[in-house]
Amino acid sequence: MKTKIITMLTVIMLVPVCKVQAVLDIYSDAVIQEGDYYDTVVNVYDTPPDHTTVDMTGGFVHNLRSYDSSIINMTGGEILTLEAYKTSTANVSGGNIAGLEAWDHSIVNFSDDARALSLGSGGDFGTVNMTGGSTEFLGAGYSGTINIYAGLVTDSLNAWDYATVNIFGYDLVKTSSGGRYGCGQVYGFFADGLAFTIEFSTFETYSHVNLIPEPGSLLLIAFGALLLKRKR
Repeated sequence: MKTKIITMLTVIMLVPVCKVQAVLDIYSDAVIQEGDYYDTVVNVYDTPPDHTTVDMTGGFVHNLRSYDSSIINMTGGEILTLEAYKTSTANVSGGNIAGLEAWDHSIVNFSDDARALSLGSGGDFGTVNMTGGSTEFLGAGYSGTINIYAGLVTDSLNAWDYATVNIFGYDLVKTSSGGRYGCGQVYGFFADGLAFTIEFSTFETYSHVNLIPEPGSLLLIAFGALLLKRKR
């Protein structure tokens, strides 16, 4: 059984009118819950062979960062910025985040009731899997990847450099012009049958978006068409 080890490092600079934020380093399993308030940078590290897991069910964290192969499970609470680095994983299914980013070879799974102002992937092959939740801005840069299976993008999508955005669903249509910003859009239905429209905020985004028909959805459509044909 792992013991809980939390090391806090406070850096003080003797410079007038200059505040340096404290840093909290977590090296073993921990819980952040309702009533907890961390106006700090919170770093989560592994202690091999164990994988540190932090469950956040409530509370507030200014900046939460995961490293190594650590895992963050967020179901509630508020975070200003959550950044996943190296090969860590952030599972976000609830709560509110201003900025959520997958860097290096990390993975962010965004689902259910999660809400973010900005959600994105970047760096060396960071990956975001969006299966629910809502975000205002969605972005993929450098060599990042975003896979969209469901969810709501209320403002726009932007992709650049070597990034890839894969959208899964059926009756998918992608345009290189039109939409709110005049830069194109993609629309159709997700596998659960919900209609969606995602606006592009730059013309460059169009070439980074791949439309991938869901096999399950195609089978349902074919089966429905067959039933209608038999009824006739």
